[in-house]
Amino acid sequence: MSTPFDARKSDGSSTRTVLNSVAADPGGGGGGGGSGSVTKADTQRMDQSANALVDLRGDTENVDNAAVDDTRGSVMGLNKHTAPGPPDEEAWETARALTVLDDRWGNQVLNLKMMLQDISDKLHATTHHYTRQEQEEQARMNSMDSAFG
Repeated sequence: MSTPFDARKSDGSSTRTVLNSVAADPGGGGGGGGSGSVTKADTQRMDQSANALVDLRGDTENVDNAAVDDTRGSVMGLNKHTAPGPPDEEAWETARALTVLDDRWGNQVLNLKMMLQDISDKLHATTHHYTRQEQEEQARMNSMDSAFG
């Protein structure tokens, strides 16, 4: 199963994306750490993923609104004598159950939207952190005197 965050290949298949690691350099790499592997944070990809989560959060809002409207319409249809208010003690049992379901659905959607926002915020913060660290390291390297000019 692929997600919106998986890289697409030219043949239409996808590769899974893992944000915290990159495959080891098969050539052994030059310089640097002793393990021969390179770890690179793809900040552009993290930003794309964070923005996709924001879009998904908005889509979730739209789907939730449609479901809530349909459910409330059904409750009112079952209890025309109590509409537009909530079902009363003389209401159909189904209407009361739909009202409970509507409340639970709303809580679940709210929880999902908060999780999507939290993950998006963390991806943006991580991107900012890696970008700042890279700029600081680049500035440090540029300030060093080099025997090679």
